[in-house]
Amino acid sequence: MYQANLVVLLFGVIALVRLRESVESAALNVFLPVLLLVPAIYSLHIPHLPPISCSDAALIPIGFAAIASRFRTLRLRRTDLWILAFAFAGFYTDCLNLDVPTAIYNFLDPGLLGGVLAYFVGRSLIEQGGNRERFVRRVVVLLAVVGVISIAEFAGHRNLFVATTHRFFGRADYWGDQYRSGFLRVKGPFMGAEEAGIVFLIGFFLSLWLRFRSRSDPSGTPEKKYLGVRLSTWWIIGIAAGLAMTLSRGPLLGAAAGYLLARAGLVRHKRAALIVALVLIAAGGVLAYRKAAAYSRIYDDQATLPAYNPSEASDSAAYRTRLYEAYKTVAERGGFFGWSATAYPRSASFSSIDNEYLLLWVTQGKIGVCLFMLIIAEGGLTIVACVVRSRDPADIALYSCLGGMLVGLAVVLTTVFLAGQGSTLFFLCSGWIQSLASEAWAPVSVPRFAFRKVYT
Repeated sequence: MYQANLVVLLFGVIALVRLRESVESAALNVFLPVLLLVPAIYSLHIPHLPPISCSDAALIPIGFAAIASRFRTLRLRRTDLWILAFAFAGFYTDCLNLDVPTAIYNFLDPGLLGGVLAYFVGRSLIEQGGNRERFVRRVVVLLAVVGVISIAEFAGHRNLFVATTHRFFGRADYWGDQYRSGFLRVKGPFMGAEEAGIVFLIGFFLSLWLRFRSRSDPSGTPEKKYLGVRLSTWWIIGIAAGLAMTLSRGPLLGAAAGYLLARAGLVRHKRAALIVALVLIAAGGVLAYRKAAAYSRIYDDQATLPAYNPSEASDSAAYRTRLYEAYKTVAERGGFFGWSATAYPRSASFSSIDNEYLLLWVTQGKIGVCLFMLIIAEGGLTIVACVVRSRDPADIALYSCLGGMLVGLAVVLTTVFLAGQGSTLFFLCSGWIQSLASEAWAPVSVPRFAFRKVYT
C-alpha cells in the first residue's frame, strides 16, 4: 500500500526549518496540515527501519523537540505512565512471540512511537504554549476544507487529494473504494471511510466549541457572516458533511452519543441537560447491545428460516457480535500479553478485527487493552475534575466538547480499529486533555491577570 518516495523527506526538512522559529509554529503550520491533507500512502523506506509517511516525517522532529523543550516544565501525570507502559507492553509482547530485532522494528513503527510523540506534542504545546484556540481553529478549518473537497469524491467518484498528490509523488496504490446503498463512502486523505469518520468526529466536537467561543468572544467583535450564516457555523456544516459522506455507522452513532454530552456544556441549564444525556446514552447502549445479540441469534438460525432476508445494518451488527465470539477464546489463550500484531491465530471467517478493544486484547493481551482503557478513563476523570473547578463558560464548554469527543470515540472503537491519522489525533487529544489539569498555567479562555477599578 505504501509507495517509496524521497519527496517525503521534504516535510521533515520543512519541519526542521520551522523549528528554528518555534516548536508551536512547526506543529501548527507543518504537522497539522500534512497530517490532515496529505494521503498516508507515500513513505520513505530506510533499510532496517519501518516506512515513514509524510506526517511521520514532520511529527518525529517536532515530537522530540516538544519533549526536549518542555521536559522541565511538565508535571508528571498518571496517564504519562500509562502511555509509556502501553508502548513498552507492545514491545514486550513482540519480544515474547517474535524476536528482539522484529520487536525493535515494530516498536519504532510510527504507529506506536508516533502515538507517544503525538501524545507529548498535545501534552506540551497546546495549553502550555497558549495555543488552545489557534490549535482548534487550525484543525477545524482544515477538516472543513477536507469535507467540502470530498464532495467531489462522493458525487463524482474522484478523490482530489490523491489525484493532486500523485502529480508530485507519482502514482501509488490506494485503499479500495467502498459502497453503501449505492453511494461511494468518502475517504478523503485518510485510511478508509471508517478512519475518515473518526477524524471528522474529532473535528466535529472541536468545531462545536469554536462556534461557542466565536459567539461569546470577549472582545465583542461580531463574527463574519456569509449568506447570513456565521463563519463558525459553516465550519460545522463542512465537517458534518464530511462525516455524513463517509456513511460510517460507528462514527455517526458516536457523534450522536457524544453530542448529547457536549451539549450539556453549551446550554444554559447544564445540569438538566447532563442528566438527560446520561440517561439517553445509557438507554441507547443497552438497546444497541440487545439488538446486536438478537441479530446474532437470528443469523445463527437463518438456516431454518429461508425467508429471512437481513438488512445491511442488521447483518453488520450480527457480524460484530460473531467477531467477538470468534476471537474471545483466542484472546483468552493469549494470556496477559497477547499474541502480537502479526502472530495471532486468525479466523477463516473474518479478515480483520473491527473492534479496537478486541484487537488489543488479542494482540497485546489483558495488559494492553486495560492500559488503553485506562488512557480513555483518565481523560474522562480529568475532564470531570476540570468542569468541577471551572467557572468560565468558555472553559466549561471546551471540557464538555472534549468529554463528548471521548464518549464518541469510545463508542466508535467498538466498531473499528484505530489506525492512521485517527490514531495520531486520538493520542494528540489525549495529551491535550491531560495538560488541562495542570496548575502551572491558567486556562487561555480567560486572561491570566485582570485589573479592576477601585473607588476609595
